[in-house]
Amino acid sequence: MQFLTSNPLVIFILQEWKLLSLLTIIFMLYSYYTKTFTFFEEKGVKFMKPYILLGNLGPRLMLKVSMHGFQLHIYNHFKGSPYGGIFEGRRPVFYVFDPDLIKAVTIKNFDHFVDRNVLNSRQPGYLSRSLINLKGRDWKDVRSTLTPSFSSTRLRNMLPLIEQCTTQMVQFLKAFDKKEVEMKDVMGHFTLEVIGACAFGIKCDALTDENAHFVQVASKFNDMAVSKRLLIFFVLIFMPRMFRFLNLSFLNPESTKELLKILTAAKAERRSTKSKRNDFLQLLIDSAEPEKTASEKPGEHKKHLDEDTIDAQALLFLIAGYETSSTVLSFAIHVMATHPELQRRLREHVAEVTDGKEMSYEVLAELHYLEAFLLETLRVYPPVSRIDRVVTKPYTVPGTSINLDPGTVVAIPVYGIHMDPDIYPEPTKIRPERFLGDEKNDRPSHLYLAFGAGPRNCIGLRFAMFSVKLAMVTLLKNYKFSPCSKTKDPIPFEKKGILLKAHGGVWVTLESLKE
Repeated sequence: MQFLTSNPLVIFILQEWKLLSLLTIIFMLYSYYTKTFTFFEEKGVKFMKPYILLGNLGPRLMLKVSMHGFQLHIYNHFKGSPYGGIFEGRRPVFYVFDPDLIKAVTIKNFDHFVDRNVLNSRQPGYLSRSLINLKGRDWKDVRSTLTPSFSSTRLRNMLPLIEQCTTQMVQFLKAFDKKEVEMKDVMGHFTLEVIGACAFGIKCDALTDENAHFVQVASKFNDMAVSKRLLIFFVLIFMPRMFRFLNLSFLNPESTKELLKILTAAKAERRSTKSKRNDFLQLLIDSAEPEKTASEKPGEHKKHLDEDTIDAQALLFLIAGYETSSTVLSFAIHVMATHPELQRRLREHVAEVTDGKEMSYEVLAELHYLEAFLLETLRVYPPVSRIDRVVTKPYTVPGTSINLDPGTVVAIPVYGIHMDPDIYPEPTKIRPERFLGDEKNDRPSHLYLAFGAGPRNCIGLRFAMFSVKLAMVTLLKNYKFSPCSKTKDPIPFEKKGILLKAHGGVWVTLESLKE
């Protein structure tokens, strides 16, 4: 004992135990947060140098760059490489850039990449059971159940409803004639009215009352307090495993609850009156899980939806449809305002194709140049800048010895691919011709990713294009769009969010073509 108390090392430890404890904790934390930083080096994969705690997310977390700009930066950093790696905090993310690898991940070897990368938090069922969040067999069953909602027959039946909404839109826009107007907000009114009418049989009053309750609630679904946004990023980077114990979502909880209340009331009314409609809500109701009966065979798998799953799909359709359709319409109007010659050509094209014809599914299908213009707009302004997949069973990257274990996140930088001059020459230039004739046919379809690719692409893309084309026909026939004092070209992207949003809004002057 006397030896221990006289030993200089022991004396130092006893005197400096607080400092040593602190250093031990720092060392343990450093080891934990850098342990994964050898992931790509061990696999022989080129990667961005990570920094402790943040990985490679520093520019995003400090709001120095938008999500789209970040994806473009990553793509250009690895230019010429078929794949590469970055770190989100301590989590490695395997990026693929080679066209053949993109096809393998999204289409050819899809069975290895069935799931999306989602927050595995304790969200309520009406959020966690949405098609975006579902995995494996659950996703396949719900996807196959919902697919008939977007058939050609159903779209034809929706046409009169959408036409009625476009007529209301013309009336709504009269209040802004010869004035400066922010188009994202205005187009949001239109898309809400369309979705309410076509999907749920709801009259939203979005185009008759600028302050309609439904509009006020729906437009706030993406609002989030800075404190909550920081909390989500903190958990995502520092304690990702804690998500399973927390009720966290990127959606505004008050807005989603109120939207759910509106949709639940529509669902209850439909059931109580036993009325039948040919819409999305009816398909969900008809797919409801029935009470189990004695005749049901043990282990029998039936594609029925429980109430949480029904509510989740209804909310997803509403929110995703509102956000993406209003985004493409507002950016399309911006492009027309800043490219008057293109606007003139579009107007002449619509007039020529529709002249003397009653609007129909077939007439819309003939508007090839308009469709090409919308696809080109979505190329330059895709609502989502990156596609994520999660490895669901062991995968070896073709032509290499790189093995990816289940749980590995694989990412495809949509915006980087769309802005690659080797794929799309002069990528910042708006050229609808990219999506016509040989130029379209000669380019692999999986290198256009505005709607994703493969089995997990956007299920509502046909409905979105159908309703947006109808809106564009009406807008081109009734209004001319021009730049105004608030118009910014090129449009700066908002740096706070994940989805595409114009910083400061999409402003133009509109002028009626009919007195």
